[in-house]
Amino acid sequence: MYNCKSMDRNDPGEWLKNLPLQTEDIRFKPEEMVACTKCKRANPPNRIKCFYCGGELVLTDAQSQSLKLNLRKLENWEKGFNVIFLPSSQVFDEAKTTNIAEFLKTEKEVLRRIIASKNPLPVLRAESEREAAIVEARLREFGVETFILSDEELAVDRTTQRLRGIEFYDDRLVLIFFNHEETIEISSSDLALIVTGAVFERRIEATEKYSKRGENVILNQSETVSDETLIDVYSRANCLGFRIYAKGFDFSCLAVEKEMTAKDNIKKLAEKLRRFAPGAKFVDDYVPNRSLLANVWEVEQKTASQGLQRQSFGRFSLGNLTTVNNMAQFTKYSRLQWHLL
Repeated sequence: MYNCKSMDRNDPGEWLKNLPLQTEDIRFKPEEMVACTKCKRANPPNRIKCFYCGGELVLTDAQSQSLKLNLRKLENWEKGFNVIFLPSSQVFDEAKTTNIAEFLKTEKEVLRRIIASKNPLPVLRAESEREAAIVEARLREFGVETFILSDEELAVDRTTQRLRGIEFYDDRLVLIFFNHEETIEISSSDLALIVTGAVFERRIEATEKYSKRGENVILNQSETVSDETLIDVYSRANCLGFRIYAKGFDFSCLAVEKEMTAKDNIKKLAEKLRRFAPGAKFVDDYVPNRSLLANVWEVEQKTASQGLQRQSFGRFSLGNLTTVNNMAQFTKYSRLQWHLL
């Protein structure tokens, strides 16, 4: 290491002569550059998208190995491709766990818990299918088996049909939709999946002293928390499922098993559905896996302004409501189970 401060700057020739030489050519050779199929401009072979137009580059397998992946955390509204961890008998030592966590840009303790859970869980949400495929290939080199499931396949923007009642018969169910009289029948052999979970919501209402200078001061704040147990049921042909909330459901289908509270009744209903279709997959581990899911599938938070409110002559306050809920997260986890059938 040369100390430039100690060199005689009055003698440029002597100073330049003592500078260390770089003998390695760090540039890519012209024949190594990749031409974008859209804009035709040359790009370095360690990129997945064109530097100029954003188009996806066509790379060889060797070039794909040298890619510098931009594994950024996507926003909830962005469409992505989920890399789902598949449990196996593979043992991961401390060094390998550290390397995998560094590659995925996730906390080592979170990754360790995902592996220990023995459950299929998301470990990354990639920006493109190509990027997800490269992540999948590199994780396979570490001995980690995964599969790719897109947000389009999970279809969280499509509402799960809500039920207000169920009628049990010997070999079939009649599902009664909420708010209209339409029904659908599912045979016991066609009922493929039952997923239980809960939706949690936190509401924070705040009132701020309004100032034209933008220096608002919180006058008061209140917070309420609620939760509701629910059940999703799926036929073999329907990946969106049907949803049962504890509130607004007619539990008369339980007959003599019916309890006094909706909370107890929805547990009884889950048990009855399980007995009705013993061949169906039953999943009840959403709640203990919530924190691990949040590593990739974060809960949604929205803030809405309630506008200016007059407090007194010349004095105004600004109200806003922040809601945090896990509905989209649960829906993704629930529909993931259908894709695992």
